[in-house]
Amino acid sequence: MLADNRQRVPLLRRIMAHLGHPDHYFHVIHIAGTNGKGSTGAMLASILRAQGYQVGRFSSPAINDDREQLQLNGHWISPAEFIDTYHEIVPVLNNMDLQAHDVSIFEWFFLISMVWFRNHNVQWAVVEAGLGGLYDATNALASPQLTVFTKIALDHTRILGPTIRAIAQNKSKIIKPHTTVVTLADQHPDARAVLRTEALNQGVTLVTAEKLTMTTQRQTVNGMVVSAHSQLFDWSDLHVNVSGDYQLQNLSLVLTAVAVLQRQQVALTKEAVRVGLQRIVLPGRLTVLQREPLVIADGAHNPDGVAALVRSVQTLLPGRDLIYVVGVLRDKAYPQMLKRILPTASLLITNTPANPERALPAGELAHTATRLTVTGGPEIVVEPTMVAALALAQRRSTANSAIIVTGSFYVVRELQQAGWKGLGQ
Repeated sequence: MLADNRQRVPLLRRIMAHLGHPDHYFHVIHIAGTNGKGSTGAMLASILRAQGYQVGRFSSPAINDDREQLQLNGHWISPAEFIDTYHEIVPVLNNMDLQAHDVSIFEWFFLISMVWFRNHNVQWAVVEAGLGGLYDATNALASPQLTVFTKIALDHTRILGPTIRAIAQNKSKIIKPHTTVVTLADQHPDARAVLRTEALNQGVTLVTAEKLTMTTQRQTVNGMVVSAHSQLFDWSDLHVNVSGDYQLQNLSLVLTAVAVLQRQQVALTKEAVRVGLQRIVLPGRLTVLQREPLVIADGAHNPDGVAALVRSVQTLLPGRDLIYVVGVLRDKAYPQMLKRILPTASLLITNTPANPERALPAGELAHTATRLTVTGGPEIVVEPTMVAALALAQRRSTANSAIIVTGSFYVVRELQQAGWKGLGQ
């Protein structure tokens, strides 16, 4: 399998060449990392759009519909455009003695996005890596204008390696000559060392926002007002249409990327930055679905992401009675995720995500939670389906309750499919 993986990116580069290098027709911001890719990409795309650019965005996973992964100026690709672009690519594959099934589903989405962006005269494409970096389909891109690394933490350890250093080494392989690398000021030291070494090997600059201070002046579940200062930027009273302490980290990375683009003479005004941050659309990240009782959905799916979610909920909803509805995939580090949730929960309701191949049954998750619970811990209840789990959570809630649905983007997707508003386009 490893040998096959090693051939995937060279194959995609050959296909891209036969397609006429569609990624040469627009500027690219390539984003990799463990947590924060979606938020960072949404912020950057929104700022570029506020400046008036035609902006494409390729991201994963989808919450509502697979077409959500391909967006132009915030709108999903239409079914007709998806099919037309697919049929534009198939003859090129045939000329290379390849068949459609020689390309994986994720690779198809990537190729279709690139051709679709070119066909619509996109000026900027914000492209998120799917899994890792070295063997990821998006590594077929030519040298991006920026290569951005969000928080690197433990996830997909069976594939990417058991340590942050190993994971960072895999992700760092998207760094190419002629790009500029941007990462967090507080990136994990092992990850930062790996990124610095790879940037040096490629002869490119690595930029971080040193002497960084981020001050939250106001924060609710609907957004926050932030002042941010470093040697690269100086912002006061930024109104940001997302919330959560972890978004401060993503915001600092976005402001660093903006400062680098401005140094590269890319037109990005202060007004565009402010307007773009107020217009962010980011479903599935601390998304408020209902006010009474309060229901919040967040796709956190690894220990670092869940820890950030729990900290944010404690900050935003002090004194609330927290009911967690949790479903996870069995290949995730769910014991570590539970260890972060259990101390703050009054009730934990487990459910089984709608992913037959990878879902952990609700009963197994509850068993693990029971084993980890200390005396005086939360009540733990099994409800196999999302609909039943959320119905129970609402029945058990009070005026002081907040229901937090988390554990996987598959769980969040089920909410949308069940008719909950706030997660759609």
